[in-house]
Amino acid sequence: MPPRVRPLSRLCSVPAPPAAVFPPATQSGALVRGGACLRQAGGHVRPWSSSNAQNREKLPPLSLLAHQHLAGNGPGGFVPYDKAQAAQEVLRARLLAWKNLPDNERPDPPRPHLLTFEATPTITLGRRQSTLTPAHISRLQAPLRIALPHRVDPVSEVSFRPDVRQTARGGLTTYHGPGQVVFWPVLDMHSPQYSRYSVVSYAAHLEATTRNLLAELFGLETYTNRDEPGVWAKTSAGQPERKIAALGVHHRRHVTSLGIALNVDVPLSGPEDVNPWARFVPCGLDGKLVTSVEAELQERGGGASGLAESGLTMADIAARWARLFEEGLRDETKREVDEGALLTKLTPDLAFLATAWFP
Repeated sequence: MPPRVRPLSRLCSVPAPPAAVFPPATQSGALVRGGACLRQAGGHVRPWSSSNAQNREKLPPLSLLAHQHLAGNGPGGFVPYDKAQAAQEVLRARLLAWKNLPDNERPDPPRPHLLTFEATPTITLGRRQSTLTPAHISRLQAPLRIALPHRVDPVSEVSFRPDVRQTARGGLTTYHGPGQVVFWPVLDMHSPQYSRYSVVSYAAHLEATTRNLLAELFGLETYTNRDEPGVWAKTSAGQPERKIAALGVHHRRHVTSLGIALNVDVPLSGPEDVNPWARFVPCGLDGKLVTSVEAELQERGGGASGLAESGLTMADIAARWARLFEEGLRDETKREVDEGALLTKLTPDLAFLATAWFP
């Protein structure tokens, strides 16, 4: 079993001041890989294939949600956290400006947006974090070597000096970086374009979208915990709980920022020069672990890399999440998981094995 470390508690931060919007790499409706994973008997996962007749298939374009998958210019296309945060603030400011207009002067409401990205290594400090000593800051910013071999387009070893950012969010210290895809919807929870959200129903929609994604693409069984936001991988009796996606949302006048971060193939083990979690005690609960899609697939597949076999890139995963999230925008009943329907996605049968999740 791949070693794991304690989990980050939540993805939460306060947006930076407005800045130039970071250019999107792809938008939903762009081409995605046709390699959806299907679960076989015995818990193993295999990639769906159509006799390799068509290497890539196209998702139908989104009609309500505007999705931008951000990518940087460096190795792996990783995005500086500050850049993504600035792009988010531009979108949020636009929504707040619309809400500030008198009712009789408002144009049509702005569309809900979704920003997705992989961050460059960034360690954020919350309000509860005590002042760090220069020695501790130096330790956090020491060179970090990142290699992501278990993906369609492997990332060879790259060295970074993690950014350290003080934020106004709650909590202590957490990490964002390569191997983790971040989903930040920016929307008005009281928009006339769809049924209203409460704080609870919005968080449930983020979790449900992520759970459905993990079941459909990777055959992974998950659950949520009312006392600890996020998504957890199903474990056997007696095993520690393992968080696979961290949740943290900010609201201002019902306009959302931040969202949920899914660990896909983020490093989880090793010494401090390759494992950022070894440099600090992550915000979280004792006795609970962090995991990733790759770690769970390796455990179920006897050590083989299920992520590489799936044929999916991070942009593909983001595009499918956007499609599922939009379904919940339009249909309020899809903002929570239908446990019975989800179970059928995890049950190996001929009908399921014949289905591709990218239409």
